[in-house]
Amino acid sequence: MNIPDPQTFTDPEKLRKLMANAVRLGYNDLAFGCQMRIAELAGATHNAELKDDIELAFWTGLAAAEEFRTADNGRVTRLVKIRSKHRRVGALRVLSDQMMEEGLSDGFEKLVAHGRSDLTAEAIVLRHEERFSVDVVNAARKKMMDHGVSMSETAAA
Repeated sequence: MNIPDPQTFTDPEKLRKLMANAVRLGYNDLAFGCQMRIAELAGATHNAELKDDIELAFWTGLAAAEEFRTADNGRVTRLVKIRSKHRRVGALRVLSDQMMEEGLSDGFEKLVAHGRSDLTAEAIVLRHEERFSVDVVNAARKKMMDHGVSMSETAAA
């Protein structure tokens, strides 16, 4: 059987059709691959003008979290509060505030379970620790360690 590679797609709608077929046929890894590719395309679109690694990673991670929520809810779901806050204060502040909250970032468990911990907000902070306060970096590191994620897994894939 010839299974398409989601990385060769550039159209999110075609990826969503492939994902729906993958789910229907029980190819969960392929469906996850489609979600990740959609997230990568969304991140690149949002970052086209800014050329900032943190913004790219933020939008890719946010798009992944939204894809997970969409799949869980059966309808398009956007993380409106996070998007709104980003418009007001930017990715650095959103990520900093997320680290200082008690819970994990959206999509953390699914990303870690599928070997993409590099897209979690916690990993983004750790990869760019020079741009965050010591408290924020320590909080991110603690969350990763508390959930058994090694620091080597936080590197971009």
